[in-house]
This record gives sequence, structure tokens and C-alpha cells, in this order.
Amino acid sequence: MTMPEIALPSIPGGWGSEIVSVGGRTLDLWLPKKPDAFLDDPEVIEANRRDDYMPYWATLWPGAKIMAHVIDRAPWPRETELLELGAGVGLVGLVAQTLGTRVVFSDYDPVAVQVCRYNAIRNQLPDPEGLTLDWRNPPARQFPAIVGCEVTYDPKLHEPLLQTLATMLSSGGVCWLGDPGRYWSKQFFQLASQTFQVRILDRDLRVSSFPSDRDFQIFELRWPEKN
Repeated sequence: MTMPEIALPSIPGGWGSEIVSVGGRTLDLWLPKKPDAFLDDPEVIEANRRDDYMPYWATLWPGAKIMAHVIDRAPWPRETELLELGAGVGLVGLVAQTLGTRVVFSDYDPVAVQVCRYNAIRNQLPDPEGLTLDWRNPPARQFPAIVGCEVTYDPKLHEPLLQTLATMLSSGGVCWLGDPGRYWSKQFFQLASQTFQVRILDRDLRVSSFPSDRDFQIFELRWPEKN
């Protein structure tokens, strides 16, 4: 295999690979071999002290694997330009790319953005756009579709996340946020419902009447219809 022309930095614990099969497609992901090794890294410790930073991007979370299996049933056309929030190592966006979607991978950590591009090229997909994105200061750019997975874990980030969606989701657009059923799911649902029309879908895309605190779900956000 011809390796991507993207230079990745040395990281604590080194790099490794994982093969993930999704709907008949096989993806070879390059990702941190030992995510917990970041916790002892002086730069990460200092960033955490300064900005409450944690290297969550380095872990391929279980919810992302579930989301990857249902992204082909998302309600937007496959050729849509899609923004992925908190992309991590890029699994969900990569699957979307295999469907013909034009994915912009974003993450707070620029190394994660590099890894997403690296993984796209590694899997013979087009080199995608990468965007280093701080939810506290979103750019004035809009997308008809936005996706994120495991991004609702911290209640302190709910308002910045929703402000980013309010800024970056275009009129008539739709957002899917995959959530593994975390403790704060109900609070996020209530807060999101103040701005957006929100539906809750289970892993089979059946509509639920209330958020779960133990099972995977998707929060589907749309702008309210104008009267």
C-alpha cells in the first residue's frame, strides 16, 4: 500500500491499526495504540490544567462503531456536504465518504484532524477537508448535514455544542448526534429542545419518546418549521 503523504507526529504509546468492518466495507484505521498513555504526557497535563482538555479523540469509542453502521440510513442525500464534529480518528465520516458524501472532518485537536485525513487516504478515499474547530468559537460557515458521535458526554460542553450547531447548521438542515445513553442525555435533550426540533432514534432508527441513560440513541436535530 502507498502510504499517505501526511506526516503524523510521534505520540505517547505510539501508533497502531485496527480493522473495522461496516456493512460489507472494511476500513483499516490508523489510531493511537495506547490512548491512556496520553494521560501521563506533560503537554496533555498542562493543556488539561489550562483548558480542561482531554485527548478523547485518541479512543475509538463503541458508539462510533454503532453510528458507522447506521450512517447509510441518514436522511440527507449521499452527495451532501457533511460536517463531522469531534471526528476523532474518523470512522463515521470515513463510512460516509464510501457512500459518496463530501465530508469535512473537524475536531478540537489538530492531530485528530490530521489522522482523519490520513485514514481517508489510507483507505483509498479522497483526501478530505479538515477543520480544527473550537465549539466556543465556531466559524461563520454552514452545512446542510452535521454528524457527531459521543460528543454529549460533558454537560459543560452542551451549550457550546448547541451554539456551534445553531451557527453551522443551515436552514432546512439536519444533525445526527450519536449518544451511548450517558447520564447527561436527558439534560442535553431538554436543552437542545429549546432551540431545535429534536427526535430520539434508537439504533434501529425507531423513534423513542424519551432519552435513554443506558442504550445507544441518536438525537436528530432540525430547525423548527416556520408558521
